[in-house]
Amino acid sequence: MRKKLFTYICSIMLLGFFSISSVFAENTDARTTYAVVWSIDTDDAELFNNTIADHSTEVLELWKNGTIENVYIDSKKTHDVVSKGDTARVMFFIKAKTDEEAKKILDGMPLVKKKAATYTLYPVGSLWLKQF
Repeated sequence: MRKKLFTYICSIMLLGFFSISSVFAENTDARTTYAVVWSIDTDDAELFNNTIADHSTEVLELWKNGTIENVYIDSKKTHDVVSKGDTARVMFFIKAKTDEEAKKILDGMPLVKKKAATYTLYPVGSLWLKQF
């Protein structure tokens, strides 16, 4: 009986906690996080590799200001030869209020501007534990 009561009380507390956290998120400048997966959009390795330095600089600046986080690189992949449709070496998470805001940022990046790569956004939500 005590175990059931304890479980019930814990469940109610967790439900209350999650309810409060969603209210808290609505009342703040909360941002949603999106996973960004890049695909190569050219067969021109020279174009891709000439653009990647500017793109990397932009990623670093966005990381420094907190817009981009958790940048992952596949160190086994190289871009000596690129093929349209291949997944690029890097993926990261971007924080934005809406997917339109995220797309606006990403559309301004060098690889997109020069049509060397495209991206796919996957909404992953908010980092709810960090809100408190």
